[in-house]
Amino acid sequence: MIRLALPLALLWVGCAAAAQQDAIIVSPLDELEERAEDGFGGALSLKDEEFQTFEQEQRVTDAEAGFVRVLDKTTGRVETLELQSGETRASGRLQVAMIECRYPEENPSSDAFVQLRISEQGRPGLLYDGWMIASSPALAALDHHRYDVWAIRCRLPGGVQTPEVQAGLQSPRPPARP
Repeated sequence: MIRLALPLALLWVGCAAAAQQDAIIVSPLDELEERAEDGFGGALSLKDEEFQTFEQEQRVTDAEAGFVRVLDKTTGRVETLELQSGETRASGRLQVAMIECRYPEENPSSDAFVQLRISEQGRPGLLYDGWMIASSPALAALDHHRYDVWAIRCRLPGGVQTPEVQAGLQSPRPPARP
């Protein structure tokens, strides 16, 4: 009885709401698009100023080398690799190849864009092939059960060091572990 009463009650409420409106029009989508082109109550165009875009174009410069940090989640070992463009180095079971490293011209210490290819020894194929952004490590992260890899910064030309390195907040080369 309750199963029959509930749908009837909902139907009655729906009919009462429809009776209060002038009309309910059900139209196929094609007709709505035609009406929108003809105009029903005003133009349906959106202006550019109604949108906020966060797209930003930056001029970047290639660096000869970059820094990448590797975390072995099993052992807790953290290693910072300094890689030349085109160089491949091993860290644990990973083979990390840096294709190129780029930094913004206006503010070299602000960010780094590093193109990496990462594979695991003994397994065919690549684990990661793409760009990592130092300021947004989660944007394009390596998805691996044991290792985390993220870009740190590019090495600036002529031995120029970032303010962070000069202040001692970051080291250009990590100290050797015993």
